[in-house]
Amino acid sequence: MAFLVVGESLVDLISRGGSWSFAATPGGSPLNVAVGLAAGGHEVRFASEVGTDLFGGLLRGHLEAYGVALGELVETPATSVAFARVDKAGGATYDFRFTWAYQGKPDLTGVDCVHTGSLATAVAPGDASALAVVEAAKRAGALVSYDPNIRPALVGERAGALARVEEIVRAADVVKVSDEDLRWLCPGEPDLVVARRWAALGPRLVVVTRGGEGAIAVHDGLVTVCAAPPVTVADTVGAGDAFTTGLLGHLGGDLTPESVTRALRYASATAAAVCARPGALPPPSAEVDSLLPAAVSTTTTV
Repeated sequence: MAFLVVGESLVDLISRGGSWSFAATPGGSPLNVAVGLAAGGHEVRFASEVGTDLFGGLLRGHLEAYGVALGELVETPATSVAFARVDKAGGATYDFRFTWAYQGKPDLTGVDCVHTGSLATAVAPGDASALAVVEAAKRAGALVSYDPNIRPALVGERAGALARVEEIVRAADVVKVSDEDLRWLCPGEPDLVVARRWAALGPRLVVVTRGGEGAIAVHDGLVTVCAAPPVTVADTVGAGDAFTTGLLGHLGGDLTPESVTRALRYASATAAAVCARPGALPPPSAEVDSLLPAAVSTTTTV
């Protein structure tokens, strides 16, 4: 499949073990997905903003190294930055220096799937442009994938954020969301209840990731549950993006129960492989294959 990924790119300044020493690495949820798909051998174009500064050079070099096409990038004076302080248990706390004013109109010729989400669909004024790309992709017949990847510090009050999220859910074919995001967006509601409600809005597939407890998918009236492979966690940076990469990279365009099951297995294994190593770089395919869950649960009628 040929992918267009639309969304932010930034530099993650990451500390480890609770320290206050930070190392710079390329980041941003959409950038991670674009790199992961390209590493898996897919044709990928990335529509984003990249600074003309020193950090912008880091991002461009990273994308080029993985073969991501850069023709849709828009230059800005400064690169956005996210600080990620990783505690001794591997969990990350984030702080952002972020702007998103994207006004690009990427070419959809030959694109099979458009993926977007995260801050690109939540932060003005660039969020309107990202939504316009989604709407154009729908008209062009491309598969639309969406991951809200909520950052509460940047998305404003809850009701408005939920309204924006569900606007894009209605336009999407595939939605991947974490249980953590759902606890913030829809407090008190079980994640499966929200997944069923979102599936009724239009998407054919809604996947909820549950960290170490695996993932659950609602698709065409069925529910599928996939366990998470057991690994020793180095950190969780990029795990959700790795899951999205594995999901989209193995889903194909047909969205049958068989393809959903296959994609969930690869998504879970890819996320586990990323958790087992520091940072968000794509893991080797052999490592992913070694972590594939033996099976998923029997699908049941919703």
